[in-house]
Amino acid sequence: MSIDSSVQKCLDRAVAALMSKRDPRGFWEGRLGSSPLATAVTLCAFANEEFDESKRTKAFAYLASTQNADGGWGDTEISKSNLAATLLVLSAMKSSVEISSTQLDKANAYVEKLGGLRDGLKNVYGKDLTFQVPIRMTAACAGLIPWKDVDALPFELALAPRGLMGALRLPVVSYALPALVTVGLARHANAPSWFLPLRWLRNFATERALDTILQMQPESGGYLEAIPITAFSLLGLKSAKRGDHPIAENARKFLRATQREDGSWPVEVNLSVWNTTRAIDALHAAGLLEKVMSQTERDTTRDWILAQQTKGKSVYSDAAPGGWGWNHLSGSVPDADDTSGAILALRALGVSEEHEAMLRGKAWLLSIQNKNGGWPTFCRGWETLPFDKSAPDLTAHALRALTESLTRNSDKIETGYPPDNGSIANGWIYLLNSIKHDGALKPLWFGCETASDQLNATYGSAHTIYAMTEGYSTIDYDEFVADMGNNWRPFSFSEQRDRVITFILSIQNPDGGFGGCKGAPSTAEETGLALRAIANSGVDNADLVCANAARWLVEHQRGDGSWNPAPIGFYFAVLWYYEDLYPLYYAIGGLGSWLRGRVECQVPSAE
Repeated sequence: MSIDSSVQKCLDRAVAALMSKRDPRGFWEGRLGSSPLATAVTLCAFANEEFDESKRTKAFAYLASTQNADGGWGDTEISKSNLAATLLVLSAMKSSVEISSTQLDKANAYVEKLGGLRDGLKNVYGKDLTFQVPIRMTAACAGLIPWKDVDALPFELALAPRGLMGALRLPVVSYALPALVTVGLARHANAPSWFLPLRWLRNFATERALDTILQMQPESGGYLEAIPITAFSLLGLKSAKRGDHPIAENARKFLRATQREDGSWPVEVNLSVWNTTRAIDALHAAGLLEKVMSQTERDTTRDWILAQQTKGKSVYSDAAPGGWGWNHLSGSVPDADDTSGAILALRALGVSEEHEAMLRGKAWLLSIQNKNGGWPTFCRGWETLPFDKSAPDLTAHALRALTESLTRNSDKIETGYPPDNGSIANGWIYLLNSIKHDGALKPLWFGCETASDQLNATYGSAHTIYAMTEGYSTIDYDEFVADMGNNWRPFSFSEQRDRVITFILSIQNPDGGFGGCKGAPSTAEETGLALRAIANSGVDNADLVCANAARWLVEHQRGDGSWNPAPIGFYFAVLWYYEDLYPLYYAIGGLGSWLRGRVECQVPSAE
């Protein structure tokens, strides 16, 4: 059988598998992997209160069964051990008989090896207190450390206007204000400040701070639809003797509703918007969208995506309406990546650039662009912590979303909405200046467990190539940069693109696949991402590289048409998850893009 024939059959099976997972209402919900970390903190939150004993027993049994050989736990059952997950499991297991003394001894030895609760967590998170203080609070609730060892978070600052948050340089990220308040209250209740004026201020601020985060709590009760932050909030309130507060009751409702049959919890309920927009983008890149989805199906998905656009101001960042979050549930928050993905998917589904939703979406993206030209995750200008800083992966995605509305007019490039000649140019300057000496780009999201810095250079570099090859293929960008006349670092766009492509080519594994960095084990996600980037790059003699990558995907495809998922960094590179749909649509994008350049894919029309 020829390579083209075997790849075509592999692609057909993958497309069939992907389409079988599409909800008739027009979206792909997907399935996130279960998480020992999320399960442990939720069990801690439900300690010493009424909870279905059979479900509690199942949850403890799940934790006992997911310990790794080194004594630690990972964020998922297929993840490497890490300090945060292990500490949370130990806190939960203190009241359980499901784990043996041998397992506990191995877990404690693992924790000590990594520096323990304080030094170890500082080594992992640095100055970012978003996760390390809730972990210490959980340990204090379990009696593992005294309350004085839990950092006193300044929860009274949650009353400050959102626009001042960046200037205040809070030690937590923007979306973690509920944890700032609830964990801060727990510390205040159990080990109040010795400085009486500060103690009085916090006493005064308590009710108003709780009112603030109650207004931020979505209808579902789950902050950001995320299990860990909601469970931390419930535990903090209980520790502050406020377990009867409406926030706590809403959190309980959410956590009970999201437990799985095996007793576990995932880190997030679902990524329906992200999965849907990426599935459409992959099918479009593969040239298959109109072949495998009928007009009615495409219209249904189009309308579903349009319905997810935010209609009001974000309660977290004061971001204006017009963006998209990662799922269709009440706790989702608009962000740059999902907004870019929605615009690209709607474009592929035939929505006009002048459609009101497209104009509002592009305006929303431009409104959060940072001064350095790059795009952050949630909001413009904070730049204090990684989540609020510009990132190459987010910037490349935003440029793809915005580029299509640009037109060549004399010697200038203009945006369709709003008119702003500099925004796109500044974005490209930021992105190209982010290229490392070896040609790699390091993303903020989608980490790689085996990389020394835990950053996924394959993901960041591939998305940059997509932007370079799919967005500016007809524009003389070098001429445009020369015309702008600003004091930017001189560069040749085409030379920079070649550097990034050369980097991608250099990290292919001997087995033909790609991992998240050079030497990382091959995965379907990274192999699909890299294959699409190389296939569309126009590089000479890339066909052998593509054939070897495609062969790897063929050889590792499962019987149901899918691939084994791999752990990927979520929120930041040291919180890990996996999603069953990622290998499918990333592989489809790569396989289809390569075959599209060789032969027309022979997939029956759905019309």
